Amino acid sequence: MRNASRALLVIALILFWAPRAELAGIEPVGKWSVEGGAEKEQGSEAGGRVNLGAMGVMPLAGNFGLQARAHYVGGLGSRFGLSAGPLFSWDSGKAGLFVAYQHRTFNSNNFVHLRPSIAFYLPQANVNLYYSHPVSNPQRDGRVFVDRRIQYGINHLVGTFNYFPGFDLAPFMKKDNVEFMLGIQGNSFGGAGTHNLQSGIGPVFGFAFMPMKGWEINVVKGTIDNRGRYRVVSGIAFYFDKLGASLKELRRRYLEPNFGDAGAGGTIKVTHEQPYQSPF
Repeated sequence: MRNASRALLVIALILFWAPRAELAGIEPVGKWSVEGGAEKEQGSEAGGRVNLGAMGVMPLAGNFGLQARAHYVGGLGSRFGLSAGPLFSWDSGKAGLFVAYQHRTFNSNNFVHLRPSIAFYLPQANVNLYYSHPVSNPQRDGRVFVDRRIQYGINHLVGTFNYFPGFDLAPFMKKDNVEFMLGIQGNSFGGAGTHNLQSGIGPVFGFAFMPMKGWEINVVKGTIDNRGRYRVVSGIAFYFDKLGASLKELRRRYLEPNFGDAGAGGTIKVTHEQPYQSPF
């Protein structure tokens, strides 16, 4: 896990000296998305998921703006949440600090995460780095004796490289409207559940394209770690953008440290046969 953290830090330092891409100002944009797929968290069963999301960016003054997002997840226990925070833009990147809240209807658990995020824009690629840290206490269910469950918010450290080919791949896959994503993520190595959950590391991957202005097709987007936890989805998204920007340009209108929103927990079970260890 330390090696992954050091690698992401080295990438960030190198990018400060990378060639600058076009200007990345704060411009208004809205987005809604529908996704379906499968998910497996520690301590819970794998199953299908349906994800609904809405996101918006509002300029405030100069290089400052506000980004907010809402999401709903249906499946094995529904979840819904909100995240919001300020955006800062400079010539070749953006940075933000988001506060994310999520409510899980299964056992009525609530989690809060802090998510600093930064993106660097190269001529045909974006490099995204973000960290998500849980600040809420572990959540217990109401059972006292047998099969008592404790759920923790988990942390994520994620770095991705998003490449947009500068040429047409097909009649419906034009220049700057196709995205290949590849990255790495580490999880469950910090926060309240550090000593109770298994730390994991694994790839982040995705492929998307924009066949027509405003419409994005997510063929696949996912993450898998070495502990058997995963989240893989496909779906569509629509952008509210009066300028008719390309997929590459739209990605640079906002920060996306929110793929972990729908998978922010891990659960352990304590029975009468094993001593209870306080998570505090």
